[in-house]
Parts: sequence; C-alpha cells; structure tokens
Amino acid sequence: MGNGERTATAIGAVVAVVLQVVLAPNIALFAAVPNFLLAYALVVAITRAQSCGLVMPFVLGMIFDLVGGGPVGACALLLVLATFLLSRASALVDNGTLFMPLAMLLGSTLLVELLYAVLLLLSGAGLNPLEAFVYRALPCALYDMVAGLVMYPLVVRFVARRAAQQPGTPQIL
Repeated sequence: MGNGERTATAIGAVVAVVLQVVLAPNIALFAAVPNFLLAYALVVAITRAQSCGLVMPFVLGMIFDLVGGGPVGACALLLVLATFLLSRASALVDNGTLFMPLAMLLGSTLLVELLYAVLLLLSGAGLNPLEAFVYRALPCALYDMVAGLVMYPLVVRFVARRAAQQPGTPQIL
C-alpha cells in the first residue's frame, strides 16, 4: 500500500468515525443505529483485498465499542475477523464484476451484525433473543448494508484508485 493510498484510507476512516459519532445517533430508529465503521472497514477489505491490514479494523471496532453501549472488544474482534476473512475471500472469488463484491459486502454485514447480537446476548445485555435479532441485528444490518452500498463507489474511486489498479478490482467511474 503506497503513501497516497494509506492517506486516503486514513482520511476515509476519520470521516467514518465522524459519521459514527455525529450522524449515527441522530438517525437511529429505536435500537437500530447504523455502524459506519463496520461498513467502511468491510468496503476497504473488499476493495483492497491484497493490502488490507488488521490495525484499522481493530481501531475502528474499539472506537465503536467505546462510543456505543455494547461490550468492549466485541466489535473490534468481529471487525478484525470479518475483514481478514473478507479480504481473503475477495482475493479468491472476485471475478471483476460488481456482483461479487456487493454480495460479499451484504452477506458479511449481515453475518457480523448477527454475531454481534450473539455477543450482546452472551455478555448479559438484558435482551431476549427475539429483541437481539429482530429488533437490533436485522435493522442494523440493513442500515449497514445501505451505508456500505453508498461507501463502495466512493472507496473504489478515492482509495482503491490511488494504487495501481490490480486485476479483479471492479471498475467504477
């Protein structure tokens, strides 16, 4: 990853943190709060599969854990695992079309939110399983999916294009 790409990735992470702290609480619907940090980390893992590190997802996850009300370390753990697995899967199965990255983004977002709901239940958050999955995990996953779909073309344009275009990375103008 070159310096320009690192700078663009860092700027994007800062923007995601600002969106998470300032915007997310104001657009929450009941218990569903969008996780812009999750969406950004997953989009970077997909678009920069060959050079995706684990430090940024860990830091973004810890920021989410410290700002949110969940167990500290849960989102950090899930973001590190998800970005690692997603970057490897993206490098293996990406065929240059737009369908595969978006399908991986949507599936991984849903999976991370469901696992976060499980961790909330295990940590004794005072939720019953129905509330955790139906009223928290699924609406949050939908929020995160929309955020990821909005972020994907922006990250491809401003972050992924900073480096030499690698084979298999979808072209979006």
